[in-house]
Amino acid sequence: MKNIMAFSVSMAVLAVSILLAGCWNPFSPDTSTGEGFQYWTPVDSAYKVLENLEYAYVSRDIDHYMACFRDDFEFHLLEVDWDDYDGDGIVDEYWGIDLEEACHEQMFNSVSSIELTLSGNSQSPWTGDSTGRSLQLTRTFDLKVYTSENPPQGYRASGDALFICRQDSTGEWYIWQWWDQSEI
Repeated sequence: MKNIMAFSVSMAVLAVSILLAGCWNPFSPDTSTGEGFQYWTPVDSAYKVLENLEYAYVSRDIDHYMACFRDDFEFHLLEVDWDDYDGDGIVDEYWGIDLEEACHEQMFNSVSSIELTLSGNSQSPWTGDSTGRSLQLTRTFDLKVYTSENPPQGYRASGDALFICRQDSTGEWYIWQWWDQSEI
């Protein structure tokens, strides 16, 4: 049942990506597998967790990807993407760590390559945290997911995202909230 739910969620996310971006057929994809990336460890700055996220996407490394989050993670969806993702009869405006892992594990295992570019360097205290210890980092993203290499085909999504990062009990930074701020 869990595999069916993970597959269904993955297909829903893929369908949303298709609707938002349309089919994409680039002429010369970057087929690097992510080898040679140097992950930040320790993750002692907020920007480093975003760089690790980018590396994990490109290398399709679920373990490094999940290391960017903790159990309290929330992925906040655009209103058009709100749906009942966990099957509890309540429309979800965001999902947590379990669904994030299921979606990305399925995606990483079923595509031939991924390109992700996060652009920007803004970082400021998040106003939703009265302690001033959480940081907000706005990034422009360009995501290309290749379903085949020959001929190169896939899907593309781009837009803006807001990452709210904070430190865990060991002092390492992680992504606490990820807000999709793309324009449709």
